[in-house]
Amino acid sequence: MNIARINTMTILLIGIMWGSLCFAQTEIKTTSRTIPQVPSATKINGIYYVTLDSSTPYGRGYQHGASLRYVIQKGVAQWKQWINETLGKQDVEIEIAEFIHDTDYLKGIRKHTPDLYEELQGISKGAGVDFQTLYAYQMFDELVVYVVKKYRLAHCSGFGVYGRDSLPNILGQNNDLPPYYAGTHTVLRIKYPHNHEAMVFTWAGLLAQNGVNNQNLGVTMNIVPTAKGQKDGVPMPYIIRAILEQQNREDAVAFLKSLGGSAAPMNFIIGDAVKVVTVENTAEGAKVFEDFAGERWVAHTNHHLDLDVSTLKAKAVSKTVERLVALEEMLKGKAGEVDAGRAKEIFQTKPVLKNFVTDPGFPTMESIVIELIPGNPRIHVSPGPPDSNRYSTFDFKQGYVATEK
Repeated sequence: MNIARINTMTILLIGIMWGSLCFAQTEIKTTSRTIPQVPSATKINGIYYVTLDSSTPYGRGYQHGASLRYVIQKGVAQWKQWINETLGKQDVEIEIAEFIHDTDYLKGIRKHTPDLYEELQGISKGAGVDFQTLYAYQMFDELVVYVVKKYRLAHCSGFGVYGRDSLPNILGQNNDLPPYYAGTHTVLRIKYPHNHEAMVFTWAGLLAQNGVNNQNLGVTMNIVPTAKGQKDGVPMPYIIRAILEQQNREDAVAFLKSLGGSAAPMNFIIGDAVKVVTVENTAEGAKVFEDFAGERWVAHTNHHLDLDVSTLKAKAVSKTVERLVALEEMLKGKAGEVDAGRAKEIFQTKPVLKNFVTDPGFPTMESIVIELIPGNPRIHVSPGPPDSNRYSTFDFKQGYVATEK
């Protein structure tokens, strides 16, 4: 028996446990513990639809967690199994604790998005899931970066079009992720005080993935693993929700610039009734791209747009160059023709599309098209690869509108 190894492991575990205790102690400090009425979750075309209307962040979180309690617990269990099988970790709990112990994202979260920190506490309580676990569960991109140390698991393709005379501005995304999110697709209609609302697509238990607010401001995202993130930056779900609390695109971009980077290197496609832009938010700060070659559209995959792509291998970063070229070919000179139907067709086209046959490890787990219709923006969500799943539509006047036939 190697006594030195045992002592080393003991010291490591004590350090992790002490760090976790300190982490848990910070979780107690909230402004309100009022328990609101729990709304019912409606399942529509494989998507859970829930309205959160508490006046406090903790209350909104509790509503989210309690209404989707068993769905969240299912997702967390699938996530832990994926970590164990895919990343070869024998003790998932230690891996999660090490991730929290060795990163400093909590600093950025509490500085820039304190209400969302409280909301996450409410989700944890309502769902009956350990807060530390749910905190780590928010951060797929950041956790993979930490564990793998190499950016080999990056997917997602998105674009936006704007400035058309007879069509609303549109943005959207194919969200390519591990299948452990299966069965947890969720649309949250979040009603804040003062008549501000957001329609957010996410996975049960996560704060956000993408969405739109009733001010006609929409956002999607994708990781940019050819760049670097900020060690104490804010993780993606918190940023998405914070953007959806803004009034317009300019405010959203200003918020990104105020962060000085995000936890993982990310790109955000942000649009309102005037314009759609794409913003790379990395350790170097926020860089805004307003068009492609002077045309009124933007697109992004998983490499920063200023990168010399000749330095990438053909299959590097999940064929990011191939996917961007495909988007360019479908959009160049044609942005004025892209309505919601055409946007769906683009997301149903390979290699932008990833399904369970071609990419079983990282299929398109969600496809979203956001129509920035003045007065009543709407989202169209497919709960899986859109070549084999139908889109369902949600807006602020009707809530759930319809599902494609």
